Amino acid sequence: MQNTFYDKKNHRVYYTKRINIEKENVEGDQIFVTDIKKQKETQLTDDIFAVNYIYAVDDQVFFVARPLGSQVLKLGCLNLNNGQISYWGDKDTIEDRSIEAMTVDKKNKQIYVSTYSEAESRYNVIHQEGPPGESHYKMPKHTVYETDFSFEYTRELFSENEWIRTIMNKGDTIVALSDVRYNEAKTPSTLIEYNLKDGSITKSPWETYRLQVGGANYSSDEKHIYALASVDKPRGFYKYNLETKEFEEIFVPETGFINNIQVVK
Repeated sequence: MQNTFYDKKNHRVYYTKRINIEKENVEGDQIFVTDIKKQKETQLTDDIFAVNYIYAVDDQVFFVARPLGSQVLKLGCLNLNNGQISYWGDKDTIEDRSIEAMTVDKKNKQIYVSTYSEAESRYNVIHQEGPPGESHYKMPKHTVYETDFSFEYTRELFSENEWIRTIMNKGDTIVALSDVRYNEAKTPSTLIEYNLKDGSITKSPWETYRLQVGGANYSSDEKHIYALASVDKPRGFYKYNLETKEFEEIFVPETGFINNIQVVK
């Protein structure tokens, strides 16, 4: 299992397993669900790769994955009633715009995604200027969007020429963490707070232990952030107190590696 989501209300666990896609003779990560009460496993998809996020709400399963035949990571929605999958985006950008990060506002039925252009990223890889032997890759512009559960209404919120790698939701505020370079741990990330009501933006340095990519988000009371981090130890699962600015260890594995978490509110 690489990605997991627990639907407590309906006693279901959604997860991915790598299996062979017979029609292409390749392996891909497919989404499965197990009904805990019935102890029954069902395969839900058969033509996607690299599933990065799963979030189930009632009869919908939202996910980020690369569909068969595509080169980008897309935001998808699986309808559990009929098995149909729909993807977010318009015809002009859907095969270029790749999803970097995602969070779900279950209460208000909104989804927030960080995206970038694959074409711009490839161009920047090829056209690097500077002394040889060093990376001079220019980060493609990342844009954060809001869309509803039906993918019918979308609005652009903000953009940065940085790696917007994490998105969290807190009341009327969308909070993001961005970096100038990929995995540049020595430089503090930038904390971006976007007000959904008036569109105002505030930025500040994240001057504590680095939150890792993998599903960080606020607690229901908005007093803590649950996240993966390395706090004087190997990577583990922590709770960050926003008032005391302290990390509390929840679980740090002695062996293995926690790849991601999902905060369900």
